[in-house]
Order: sequence, then structure tokens, then C-alpha cells
Amino acid sequence: MKRLRHEDLQLRKLMLLQRSAVQRQMLAIQARQIMAPAVRVADRVKAGGQWVRAHPALVAGAAALMLAWRPKAVLGLAARSLGLWSTVRRVLPLAVRLWGQWQQRSTRS
Repeated sequence: MKRLRHEDLQLRKLMLLQRSAVQRQMLAIQARQIMAPAVRVADRVKAGGQWVRAHPALVAGAAALMLAWRPKAVLGLAARSLGLWSTVRRVLPLAVRLWGQWQQRSTRS
């Protein structure tokens, strides 16, 4: 009698563990689907940065033209860009660390 009950409990435990594993996998899939648009944006930003690095003369020429045409607008844009850049530099390490921790948790399941 006790042995039968023990085997039933073991079977139930195994079933619950399998159910939890399936739920974790489903949650990981849903999280990837939710994050997909942000990942696509990040990929496009990265590609834009690579293009800028590959064409520095074009970027410098465009910046010089804009500075000659609308100096106040360019200086305002430069100030806002510098503020955004400093914010990104402060937030990015934290975001990368949190993303890594989240990835580790989702791959453990």
C-alpha cells in the first residue's frame, strides 16, 4: 500500500516537473516574440552605425553642409545627441547585464 502511494507521488512529481519545463519553454517563446521588434530595431541601429563607420567622408560632408545651412539647429541636435549618448553609455551596461541574466534563466529550463 505504502509502496503504491510512493510510486504515485513519484509519478505526480515527474509529471509536474515536465509540465513546469513546458511552461518555461512557452514563456521563453512568448518573451522572444515580444522582444522581436526591439531586437529588429537594435539590428537596424547597429547596421546604421556600421554604415556610418564605412562612410565617414559622406557623414562629415553632410554634417558640414547642415552646419553651414542651419547652424543653430545643428548645435541643438548635437547637444541633444550628446545627452542621449551619455544616457545610453550609463544605461547600456545595466541593460546588457540584465539581458544576460534573463538569457541564463531561460536557457536553464
